[in-house]
Amino acid sequence: TPRVGLSVSLDKNTAVYAVYDEAFTPQSGLLRNGGKVEPITGTNNEIGIKKDWFDGKWNTTLSAYRILKQNELTADPTNTPGSNFSVVLGEKRAQGVEFDLRGKITDGLTLIANYAYTDSKVTEVTPGVTGINVGDVIPGFAKHVSNAWLTYTLQEGTLKGSGISAGFTYLADRATDTWSVGLQKLPNYFKLDGGLFYDRPKFKITGNAFNILNKYLFSGSYYQWLNAYYYQAEAPRNYRISVAYKF
Repeated sequence: TPRVGLSVSLDKNTAVYAVYDEAFTPQSGLLRNGGKVEPITGTNNEIGIKKDWFDGKWNTTLSAYRILKQNELTADPTNTPGSNFSVVLGEKRAQGVEFDLRGKITDGLTLIANYAYTDSKVTEVTPGVTGINVGDVIPGFAKHVSNAWLTYTLQEGTLKGSGISAGFTYLADRATDTWSVGLQKLPNYFKLDGGLFYDRPKFKITGNAFNILNKYLFSGSYYQWLNAYYYQAEAPRNYRISVAYKF
């Protein structure tokens, strides 16, 4: 499948780019009419602008994208318990904008932040398919996604190179397991993580804490054996220690 990209520098700090690629992915499933399952096809279009600020200490990327997929299988909304049929969706579209920011606040203190807005909908329905309509939202997508990560690294002293970090992930306006428009959505999602690291020339020790606020977090997922969506809970507060050694 073809993929084409173009990048143009407007000046020493600014560049614009465009990307176009096509997708072709085999898939398997059982159609109620016994028909042949065609591969997923699709296109991705993206344009954006990248810029360095303050002598390269900060950089930003702003992009807009549109992803189209055709012939993707999904669970047949008319399935009864024990049924495992799929339907050919027709076409779905995910489009939106994304903004990335990263840079140095002060000596040793850095920030990485991201925000994405995605509008995902069914744009075409295969003739004869019932229970799915043009304009229905696509399960499993969050309309708003933002995250940030702050890291402080000691610049001098015995512990030079060691430090602390913290960050969050936030998801809002999440689609449920239903295709219908206007029905209840998944609750908003907020997760706070953090860590400490001790860095020496020959080794590095990192300790991380995940879901620091110990929130009950869950997301909607696709379970192919049932051909349906289900809710999956994430781990409560948990910790991890890792050690890396350079030979």
